[in-house]
Amino acid sequence: MKKFGSSISYLTIDLIKIWKNSNENNFEENRDKYLAVENPPDACYYRQLNYIRMEKLIQFIDNYLDSITPENEMKMEIYFNQEEPAFIDDEVNIKLFNFSYADKVYAFAKENNLSIRIHTIVWYRHVPKQLTDYLENRRTEDKKRLTFKFIKAYIQCLKDRYPDAYSMELINEIAADPDEIRYLREEGKHEYVFDDEGVRIDEWYKLMGKHYYIELFRMAREVFGDKIKLFYNDNNEGNREKQIIFKTVIDNIKQYEKEHGLKLIDGFGMQCHFWGSEEENRTFMEEMFEQCSRFGVELQITEFDVNNHSTKEIQQSIFNNFVQVAQKYGIEVFTTWGLNDIVSWLHGEDASLVDYNCDLKPFTMEYIKAFSGKALGNNQRS
Repeated sequence: MKKFGSSISYLTIDLIKIWKNSNENNFEENRDKYLAVENPPDACYYRQLNYIRMEKLIQFIDNYLDSITPENEMKMEIYFNQEEPAFIDDEVNIKLFNFSYADKVYAFAKENNLSIRIHTIVWYRHVPKQLTDYLENRRTEDKKRLTFKFIKAYIQCLKDRYPDAYSMELINEIAADPDEIRYLREEGKHEYVFDDEGVRIDEWYKLMGKHYYIELFRMAREVFGDKIKLFYNDNNEGNREKQIIFKTVIDNIKQYEKEHGLKLIDGFGMQCHFWGSEEENRTFMEEMFEQCSRFGVELQITEFDVNNHSTKEIQQSIFNNFVQVAQKYGIEVFTTWGLNDIVSWLHGEDASLVDYNCDLKPFTMEYIKAFSGKALGNNQRS
């Protein structure tokens, strides 16, 4: 299975539709009218997508992409209907969930014969206020029971609406990050807490308790069956301290699998957001993949990009080294975070595989050759 993917936003998808219904003379006017109505915080970047750049962007999708990942559209909380409560008499109020934006991404995937990932369910940055408000002053056991019930209802909605998704990042960034904690300490900022196994004690943890992620995987498997791959997704994968936490989490899930005769976790999603430092050399990457390969689950690259915190030469070497090392370790599913440098969340850092003019960078074809099912021919896709 070879899949070369990218994250994508509903804004990009809407602009593609606008481009297809415009011409070179009126596209920018139509684009700006749309962005004025939507008024996204990053509208200034999307206005840089002119007619020619859009044409190249669409060609890149058509020629090389096998899969897409919605950036925010399927995440918990972001597009909730704010006026709706989480529960009504302890029954989940699914009217809270707004899937209209996710529907656009899914429809685009179906129309363009692209696979789609579900990203992402439980993340410490997104704990719905409607949920915590409803659970305030409830007993600990009630909070736990109702939170699991809430998440299961959300997962069930995703399964019903997006039955053809091939993968789900179920839990995201639950490991405490030693580098981040050291930075917070040095800057005199508030440090978050974590348990004896290195798992963040965030709001989700407080609601559901230790090892809550095992129950999440059990629920997700119950809902989806074996029709989807379930992943634990995390970052800073080269940090040795953090690797121990990753393995502990995965081992705990696998121990539950063994005890109950179940298959819960399929893989570990390596985000691979590289900082752009000279330490991130080929040896660093080799050691990172070697350690992660010992987790005993499939590895996929889920959010790749390369920031630029040193020199262009170092950034270029990271791009060049990574694709070679990833191939050596048998990586087949690869997703870059951001279709190009214009719409990348790291705008201004030249962090993606496609530049500001929507042209491929010199090393990008190596990624396409390594991971794109389209580049290999349709008989290689699955």
